[in-house]
Amino acid sequence: MPQTFSSKDFPPCFHRVTIKGLIVKEGKILLLKESEKLSGKWELPGGGLDFGEDILEGLKREIKEEMGVSVKSIDKRPMYTWTWRYENKRNLEWYYSCVIAYKVELESFDFKINDECEEIGFFSLEELKDIDFTDTPILR
Repeated sequence: MPQTFSSKDFPPCFHRVTIKGLIVKEGKILLLKESEKLSGKWELPGGGLDFGEDILEGLKREIKEEMGVSVKSIDKRPMYTWTWRYENKRNLEWYYSCVIAYKVELESFDFKINDECEEIGFFSLEELKDIDFTDTPILR
């Protein structure tokens, strides 16, 4: 029997929708390193949708906020979808996220350091094994 959880913060089976960009160059995937105020770990670019926000517009917004670059194109269909249970994050004991990842092309890689992201890099599958990730099961 599946385990059930209850929360004072939201109804049962609530999932926050998170969108992520999969950006590949020469066989390597782009990751950003979150600032220390967030996690200080590597992550796919993207983030949570605002209530009622268009999913593709939300992904463009998140990438612009995090990296200071504009999106050239986003595939019409997601490449991956997964769920994840976060614990002790966002001042909540726990919450579920439904993560939807799209292949993205950027206008440029002229990345800007800001209070959300301090570094970007491209990593091969082999290099991913040694990266300190946030909770991103697709990269494990």
